[in-house]
Amino acid sequence: MDQPTTNCTAPRERDTWYYPPCIADDLTGANLPAEIKGEILACTWEYTRCVIPQYTNWNRYIAWMRLLMMAIVVEFKGSMVDVTAGDTILGHSLSDTLTALFKGTPGHEDMAREFRAFLLITADKASDKRYGELFRRYVNCLAQSPKLWFRMRACDFFARFTIAAALACSDLDDVWFSDDEFDMLCEIGMTMYDAVAFYKHRSEGETHNTFAYMPEEMRVKAFRQCREVLWALDAAWARQPKMQVVTNFLRFSGGAIHMMMRRYRFVDEGLTIGKPETEHVVTQTRANFKLWNRVDANRVKEVGEQDIQRYRDVLARSDELMFRGLAEALQTAGDGHCDTCRYRASYGAEVTHRFGGVELCERCRAEWRDFLERFPERAAQVFPELVDMYNRAISTFSNTADVEVGVNSSDRTAA
Repeated sequence: MDQPTTNCTAPRERDTWYYPPCIADDLTGANLPAEIKGEILACTWEYTRCVIPQYTNWNRYIAWMRLLMMAIVVEFKGSMVDVTAGDTILGHSLSDTLTALFKGTPGHEDMAREFRAFLLITADKASDKRYGELFRRYVNCLAQSPKLWFRMRACDFFARFTIAAALACSDLDDVWFSDDEFDMLCEIGMTMYDAVAFYKHRSEGETHNTFAYMPEEMRVKAFRQCREVLWALDAAWARQPKMQVVTNFLRFSGGAIHMMMRRYRFVDEGLTIGKPETEHVVTQTRANFKLWNRVDANRVKEVGEQDIQRYRDVLARSDELMFRGLAEALQTAGDGHCDTCRYRASYGAEVTHRFGGVELCERCRAEWRDFLERFPERAAQVFPELVDMYNRAISTFSNTADVEVGVNSSDRTAA
């Protein structure tokens, strides 16, 4: 039987970018080389299919992809996105795109604030604005407590936003989570992701990696216990199909995307994950290879009145530009809280093999360690359905895990 023929040659050695035609022209007006635009579009599609693999609403799915495109660009070209200057981002109305995704959902307003906060802070981190007052206070807040860290990381990681988007793209407008539930779900995904991305983030001089603050020697244990709890939660929700979009996101973002997305170095480094960064990798990161971005430290003069005024102006618009609670944190924890932790006038990595944020003292690290150690119990307090899973588990060490929880499982159907 004759095989059909084509007049094109499928590349075999080099990366080839694939994405649906409906987003092909979305970056037409962006001042970027054509090959970078192609990589951004492909990265958008690959990440979308990894973290929200199922959908029922194509129009919402497209809106999500357009927002994700903005997120990818701002992460390595912060100077191209200024959410304080107007509503148009990369040629699209931000308000209209957020409405297209979240109209009719219980989280519309909160998710609009979440995304704008992400754009605001990430643009500062990926541009010279990171040497200013807003980003200095923001990074100081990251180290204030594990609870605040995970809430701020959830915005930076896009975690709460992606869960909400996954629900919206499957028309699950009657499902929503409490703040505590969102926080716990995000902690599971972010802890696993950060454990795997440890060396990637260190090569970027990141201020945002859980194990820049938690003891790094606990990465393996932290990943293991989060993976165990995720499987327990998945089992507890086995007869609730609506929850699949949530557990799918956590499972993929927790590690699998490092193999499936070309943004990461799994293929480049011989099908391995988590190799320590080299000088070559750091140099490539400075050049935005794979759309990564290096956050280098810089000696800067004292912050001037103009920068202080910008911080005040942004704070005055916190109901629009920040998620609930962020403005208060910036005001109360923005100057640090510990006399022995190492805070700086501006942030970024000073040398290779180091992160770019606050350096915690031993006493504070011990407190963060304790928070991590109590993760399974804390998870069961937020999701009481885990208790039965824990106690039914077959373990290589014991047959039961007694957990006392005084919280009733909440109704996750939105009013």
